[in-house]
Amino acid sequence: MYVTWFHLQSPPSTPSVPWLPSGASFVQSGQGAGARAVFPSFDGTSWCVLAVFDTLDAAMAAQPGPDDTTEWWRVVLQPVSFHGDGVLSGGVQPFEDVARRGKVAGAAVVITMAGTGPDPARTSEFLERFPVLGDDVESARGFRAALVQAPEDGAVLTFSAWRTLRDAVTWAYHSPRHAETVQRHQDHPLLESSGFLRSAVLHSTG
Repeated sequence: MYVTWFHLQSPPSTPSVPWLPSGASFVQSGQGAGARAVFPSFDGTSWCVLAVFDTLDAAMAAQPGPDDTTEWWRVVLQPVSFHGDGVLSGGVQPFEDVARRGKVAGAAVVITMAGTGPDPARTSEFLERFPVLGDDVESARGFRAALVQAPEDGAVLTFSAWRTLRDAVTWAYHSPRHAETVQRHQDHPLLESSGFLRSAVLHSTG
């Protein structure tokens, strides 16, 4: 299994994602917030696309053409571990067979999945915590970049790139506000479903 994450910039605004990769076994797209770890403003100019491929060749071949979008960036990933019960578009759980433990040598990406539920109070608390943690991560040791995908159907995804996986894990479990949010969710679930995928970075272009 190989995963691609695309960030597409498409001014002027488009009512739907301007491009989707072909040959993928699963695709989820949604509006983004540019290169920022905040909730999108839904202005139709920033889009993120997650795609799952069976082969590395197929993942590497997927990229927009010159008429599809104005600017784009793609990273190709190899999943090494997955935890949680995150449900994506169409009720799909594409990472449920990925091992629970795995190591990454070098650059790493963590994709988190946040499926909001019917309880408005818990959803509101999650949305209040989200931008605070987005501000915190920018000063974390080893942090490289963050993006957000908010789809019409399926879990909200956050993408964070790190110098090493150790840097990502250290921030997740030792940064006071993030660690407190993790504990809060364990004690009093804020989300209907959640998950996080750890991956090795194979290629980046765009």
